[in-house]
Amino acid sequence: MDKSFVQKRMMEYARQSSKSMAEISKKMGHRDNYISGVGNGRFEPKLDEVLYFCELLDIVPSEFFREQEDLTLDQQELFALVRKAEPSHVKILLAMIKELQKPRRGRS
Repeated sequence: MDKSFVQKRMMEYARQSSKSMAEISKKMGHRDNYISGVGNGRFEPKLDEVLYFCELLDIVPSEFFREQEDLTLDQQELFALVRKAEPSHVKILLAMIKELQKPRRGRS
């Protein structure tokens, strides 16, 4: 894993966040442009900063660092939430997803 992986992941998660990049940067103790600076390679975050970034955005660090290039961030977030869910809720979610996968008939 190289530094561009961390830069890319921080930008992806920051863009999907309900918080602005400036807000995240400030909460991390930096100027407004810190996160965008990470994204374009001007700044290289230390591990403790990456972990704090994860905490701020409620990201499980193992999910942040997991290399799942074939999955979208939405899919990764879904898997992270499923891992935290109650077993009975997982069964309900599984049934819903299976139902969504069935072909639709009678549509015109």
